[in-house]
Amino acid sequence: MDKIRQPARETFLHVLYRFLWPFSHFRDATCGSRLEQSQNYRHNRRMGLHLPGFMVKWAILTLFFFALGILCEEALEGRLPAVCCYLTGTCSLTVLVQLAVAWLWLRHFPERH
Repeated sequence: MDKIRQPARETFLHVLYRFLWPFSHFRDATCGSRLEQSQNYRHNRRMGLHLPGFMVKWAILTLFFFALGILCEEALEGRLPAVCCYLTGTCSLTVLVQLAVAWLWLRHFPERH
């Protein structure tokens, strides 16, 4: 009697990574033949429909870290924790800007060639 294999359980960090990081869902549209590049670009355009959801997640993270920085700076009077929060918020804002540019690019240019 064969045992049914149970799927491997994902760790919390891996699930969090997939929840927040959209770049692993896209393909490189600069490699391969012209046909492969076209197919990869069409795949990226289809996946681009999910970018607004990722942008909302990163906007919430940005606001959270800036608010936490304000809390650390004003209420707790801790400069170093506030700087860490502001730095993390700035990195989150950078990812948000990259997502917005990618989304606008994929919507504005329907075909690569």
